Amino acid sequence: MSRLLRLLAAGLVVLVLGHGSARAQQPDTAAAPSSHQRAGQGTGVATLVDWPASLPQLLREMGTKAPYLLPRIDSLALEYRYASNDSTSQWSFVLGWQPDHRVLYEGDILPAEEGPTDVRMANVELRVEVQVNGESIGDMIVAVDSMALRPLPSIYSFEVTVGHDRVFLDATPEEARRALAEGVTLDSLVVERMGFTSAATSTSERRRPDVKERRPAPRRGPSVYEPRTRIFIGWRVAPRPYYVFVDEGKRTVQTRDVSDENVGRGATADGDSRARAARRGEGAEEEDETRRRSDDEDEEEEEDEPSLRGPALGAVAAIGLVAYAGGTVGLYGRGDTPIGLAAGYTHPRGGLQLHAAVNGAVIEGESGQKLTLKTLGFYDVFDARIQPAVGLGVQIDPQREGDVVPSVSLGLAGNFGRVVVFGGVDVVQATPEVGIAYNFRYGRTND
Repeated sequence: MSRLLRLLAAGLVVLVLGHGSARAQQPDTAAAPSSHQRAGQGTGVATLVDWPASLPQLLREMGTKAPYLLPRIDSLALEYRYASNDSTSQWSFVLGWQPDHRVLYEGDILPAEEGPTDVRMANVELRVEVQVNGESIGDMIVAVDSMALRPLPSIYSFEVTVGHDRVFLDATPEEARRALAEGVTLDSLVVERMGFTSAATSTSERRRPDVKERRPAPRRGPSVYEPRTRIFIGWRVAPRPYYVFVDEGKRTVQTRDVSDENVGRGATADGDSRARAARRGEGAEEEDETRRRSDDEDEEEEEDEPSLRGPALGAVAAIGLVAYAGGTVGLYGRGDTPIGLAAGYTHPRGGLQLHAAVNGAVIEGESGQKLTLKTLGFYDVFDARIQPAVGLGVQIDPQREGDVVPSVSLGLAGNFGRVVVFGGVDVVQATPEVGIAYNFRYGRTND
């Protein structure tokens, strides 16, 4: 395995930048990455190996929330290069991955040769520890929201320019500026989100006698692994876009492609076009044509994905009616759908609320949309203002198998008369929930 990792890192260096490589692994690995820094500049390679540690354990823990397609990663390399000034830093990334011999597909763990063919990485979100002289100063999010990356030797390259106030989580602009000037190293990759697609059915399905010979099925929506184990407080607070480039006051998301696998929307800063041309080499026109065809396919897939804006607007209308009838209205949010409203009826002995929340993709009309609808009840069991609360509802996620999954909440409601505060956790989705509402009919319900 160590020999494979050395070959992987060396291969990326030869293919792209031709400089020395380094290694960075999950926290349970012993080897530390090496990197090269000058004043305000640095390069290195962070790698992830043998992920996830156990597909059977992941399947047991996630149950119905497990993705329908997840190849085990033998090795993933993220090569990085940065240069900083007083206010911003420019980052260049090169991503490559290699699958292991096993794959999770439709609830079964199969040998890779029996799984679906033409597996591609569709999106990725990595959390990486930022170190200065071996000491951690915070985390950084590196993510691409849409691509079609085959295993090595295919690679994906993208670039970003970001201000010091946004580059690292849990670091002030001055701390980030000093760290970048001194030289930072990226270490300990953690997968926060990773999606894959495939165009063909598995070999085991094709071998079944009851499965008729047919053309390969069209490429399905991405199968996304998303553990939802942590909520980040920092500059990357929305799932999309990951990197935003501001040009003359307009927010844009731009693309910097390197090969015919780089079908995606990563935000990039202006860079050296000559370096890009050198990386592309001969056959650029053929690659551009392949990329345009892939872009057309991605646009067709996005058009086929249903929009939740209509149901969300209907939920907002229902919230308004409930607020008018019940006299209580407020805000509600949770880890996976943080933007929402609450309305209902409140009495000193308890109350009932209707919750509706969406993620940012619904508002922006992008893929990955989610809508949560729930009814929450709380009651004065202990003759106190802090009252147990239970919620039942559903979450609609077109990208998930089955589209609709149950949502069950347990928590506490602080019933303070005019103000009701709710905090709890969705035990099915394993995500926290919060809410605050105002009872504008307090004088009548207090009798």
